[in-house]
Amino acid sequence: LSSGINAEYGNHEMVECVIGQLDELERDDGVSLVMMEGAGGKAFCAGGDIVNLGNMDRENQMHHRVKTFSKPIVSLGAGIVMGGGMGLCCNSRYRVATPRSLFAMPETKIGFYPDAGATYFLSQLGDVGMWLALTGTRIRGADALHLGFVTHFTEQMEDLRAGILECQSEGELVECLDSFHPTTVPDFTFQSDLLEISKCFSAPSMLEIRDRLAASDSEFAVNASKTLAAMSPIALCIAHRTQLLSRSLNFTECLRLECQIAGPTFALGEFAEGVRALLVEKDNNPRWNPGTLEEVTEEMVDAVFAGDASWQPL
Repeated sequence: LSSGINAEYGNHEMVECVIGQLDELERDDGVSLVMMEGAGGKAFCAGGDIVNLGNMDRENQMHHRVKTFSKPIVSLGAGIVMGGGMGLCCNSRYRVATPRSLFAMPETKIGFYPDAGATYFLSQLGDVGMWLALTGTRIRGADALHLGFVTHFTEQMEDLRAGILECQSEGELVECLDSFHPTTVPDFTFQSDLLEISKCFSAPSMLEIRDRLAASDSEFAVNASKTLAAMSPIALCIAHRTQLLSRSLNFTECLRLECQIAGPTFALGEFAEGVRALLVEKDNNPRWNPGTLEEVTEEMVDAVFAGDASWQPL
């Protein structure tokens, strides 16, 4: 028997619902696998309710529960898969995308840093992960496969879904997923940009990343420069350091780091300003403080990483 989780991402009730249902499903010997999918067809999950945030400690316990669940979880990443939704998907054992899937971790746009386990799954990609973490670039389904965000790709999601619901074991699930996976998929969209990504986003600081991009006249560099210029300077510095640190951490340690810096990051006020400018008043004119990368000191960033590191998984 396969089972689906029914919950809406983005609030305390949803987090408790997922944790509670996973506990029940793990105890149920009649359940062999779990399927997660979005409701309504437009999105797997477009992220959390960032205007009314829940408890990040508890949310990361949920992500850890998904990642370490004893039975296979398959996430059907159709449509928009962003923010916390990308965390739910990427932390599942099996992940499926379609040509219409759209993946992104856009937190820096609102004065925050990629979380929900993104410190782990983005940092595993090195310079490419750094580029995605800082710019929030949107990735299509085939690209998500190339980057390892998903394990499978299909143009027949409804038929695949029906097949999954008939599976009685992990072996049957893998066979089903493989049967809908095409022999060829579209090339990686950003293949021609990989050298530029490595050249620019391997820099040891945000200032140098900015300067390396500014020194290039490639279309990629020009667009990336424009994107970063609109974002909170200190949030970029926090995201940059987080990605560097996470490269040497395991999944649990990455979740702990995310929780450690959450309170100090919220206290900066950048997240509140980003939400105001982009989502509440929608004037699209955030007044970041500090206003430039030059004004962000090492001491400011150090203070963020001096937060409480006591988070533990369930």
